Amino acid sequence: MKYNIFRIIVLILVLSFMAFAQGTPKLELTVVDTKVNMSQAEKEGKAQISYKPGDIIRYTIIASNVGTGVLSNPLITDPVPQGVSYKPLSAKGENAEITYSVNEGRLFQSWPPTYKVKDENEQIVVKLASPNMITHIRWELKKPLAPNESQQLEFEVIVK
Repeated sequence: MKYNIFRIIVLILVLSFMAFAQGTPKLELTVVDTKVNMSQAEKEGKAQISYKPGDIIRYTIIASNVGTGVLSNPLITDPVPQGVSYKPLSAKGENAEITYSVNEGRLFQSWPPTYKVKDENEQIVVKLASPNMITHIRWELKKPLAPNESQQLEFEVIVK
């Protein structure tokens, strides 16, 4: 009986040590927006950067593990800002599965996303979503992020 209690105590100590040794992951996101089609004056700092319909903005997201443990398969979801439309197939991320939402982030689908509507006969019809219907983009990283490791993700939008 004493031997079993000793084994249990040793097992608890080993598991506790393993949990402590693994550390705690912590995801930190940094988002930077850059106007892609700047004028020469904007590039040289001679003119303030302004946006007009048709301008392209690139959003770069840096997903960093600032914790002490490995971050496995993180999900990073970013809303598409108001006043812009997603630029098709511009989302990128190495070792990431990219999905899209057309319903405020409730459901995500691969490209091209679809939606359902009723036609004139009250039949449900599946239609392709237009780029301006994309409300959120999600990256599921397929490679764990080690402590102090980062992954760059990006997408582009067009100003409406």
